[in-house]
Amino acid sequence: MNKIKCPNCDKELPRNALKDLPSFPFCCNKCKLIDLGQWFDEDYKIESTLNPPIAPAGDDEF
Repeated sequence: MNKIKCPNCDKELPRNALKDLPSFPFCCNKCKLIDLGQWFDEDYKIESTLNPPIAPAGDDEF
């Protein structure tokens, strides 16, 4: 039987019981909230420019 590991605590989860895991891919709500807290603390982040570059003044294409 294939196993899936919780990304937070590495607990093995049975693959055939995924429908029984409301916090999937985490093993429980606690692990889910720990992961969310790491995003809020910026331990995890996606490096990307969110704003497109601004065209210099006078370069209107209208």
